[in-house]
Amino acid sequence: CFNAWLNMAGIVSLQDSAVERRDVSWTRPEAVTSISPHTLGQVSEAMVLDSQCGVLVHKRSLQNIPYRKVQQLFAKHIKAVGHKTLSPYFRDENIDFFYLSKSDVYLVAAHPAPDTDTAISVVVYLDFLHRLHDVLKDCIGTVNEPYVAVNRMLVFELLDKMLNAGYSVVSSYADMKANLTFEPIRPKIVPQDEIASRFFGIYTADKSRAHSGSSQSKHKSPNSVYLNIVEGLSAVLGPHGEVSSSELWGKLTLISTLERPLPILIQLSPDLVIRTSGTAQGQVAGATHIENPSFHPCVDTSQLGSNRLLRVFPPADQTRLMIYTLSDSACINIPVLVVPSLVPVDGSRDQNLHLRLINQAESHATASYIRVKVKLPHCVSSVATTKHGEQTAQSSNFVPAEKFVEWEVKRSEGGSEAAITFRLILNTDKSLELADIGPISVAFNLTNFSASGLVVKVARVEEHTDPTSPTHECYFGVSTKAASYTVRTDNTKESPLS
Repeated sequence: CFNAWLNMAGIVSLQDSAVERRDVSWTRPEAVTSISPHTLGQVSEAMVLDSQCGVLVHKRSLQNIPYRKVQQLFAKHIKAVGHKTLSPYFRDENIDFFYLSKSDVYLVAAHPAPDTDTAISVVVYLDFLHRLHDVLKDCIGTVNEPYVAVNRMLVFELLDKMLNAGYSVVSSYADMKANLTFEPIRPKIVPQDEIASRFFGIYTADKSRAHSGSSQSKHKSPNSVYLNIVEGLSAVLGPHGEVSSSELWGKLTLISTLERPLPILIQLSPDLVIRTSGTAQGQVAGATHIENPSFHPCVDTSQLGSNRLLRVFPPADQTRLMIYTLSDSACINIPVLVVPSLVPVDGSRDQNLHLRLINQAESHATASYIRVKVKLPHCVSSVATTKHGEQTAQSSNFVPAEKFVEWEVKRSEGGSEAAITFRLILNTDKSLELADIGPISVAFNLTNFSASGLVVKVARVEEHTDPTSPTHECYFGVSTKAASYTVRTDNTKESPLS
């Protein structure tokens, strides 16, 4: 653990022997005589926050601070003075905070403050955060919000290893890779000027759709409002579709091309239940839930609780109006299932790995470019593939050096199912079990679907009664993408993400 590393590394031992030089002898300052290896290096919580202090990844190690209190206090200080003014170490409500600001994320560590006469070493904690940043950069390539969000499960696992498994002295992902379950995902960042791509799930690689969508956007974009909800879904599923754990983050974004600034009224889901760490409100059956939302300063939330209404006076161009999370698996809709099965081949030692891809969303929702990656055991020497259904809509690939197969389905309508069979050609007579396969990672982008159920029902632009004023149009979009989506075949339960 982090404590064990401090004892082992000797950072706080500070032996009583003097450091001799030719003319000067060093003696221990009286202020550090109270530093104890037992208390100095403990980290109660570590987290990665986005630029608006929304939680991307949160690991609680010692469970000795109330849930979400660290995030709330840190957000209060950042919003009050900004990170350029806020000290990298501060204390509030008997909690010591240490943080680094990198790109558009904050790396934060916290621990209950010791007695006022007990010394602490800020350097030790900041060194831990620098090591964490080095490992993340080495692992996912770029330490920013999109890369952390798509690798949430991996980042959570890294935090767990560094806090609880003695890896806090490590500064390289290579030293930890063998002990990690998840692999890094390098997302493709969509260009910011492509409104159709960002708001309606149109892939730029699809030339005909992109051209058509962009023409429509250009025609309607003057004096218009584009509202979009994007959710990133992380889930760990069992081999039969059972949910071991799931959570999501979401954001409501607006693009305004109004000729002059005007207030905009946004009606959200009428059954919306908002849960925060400061309230005891539980789950409401059949309702839409979100947790701990935070809002842009241009958003008036005075009618949110009573009427589920937001009043926005947006600046020009793009604005992220709201970010939120949801960690209650019972309130999250799981749209895509991958169900694996392993069947022996008669008269052979080979095995058939059969994969079913099930889109559980409603028929109007469409999943695009679903990618299924299956880790195979070393006894698999080659793979033969049998595709079921439309051949042109799917492709597969076997990578012998890394022992995995990939299956890509270009399009999947809600309520549909696709299947593929991989014949695993084995180089051993040893029997192969389904638990030897995997984990299976899944990536997808699902348009017209919200895993939380949150949607924009109605939006309108407030304006004075003026017959000469132009008509304003409002367009809506909603999509869910796989942030970290894994199928485990060994029937083990994953730890919660915080």
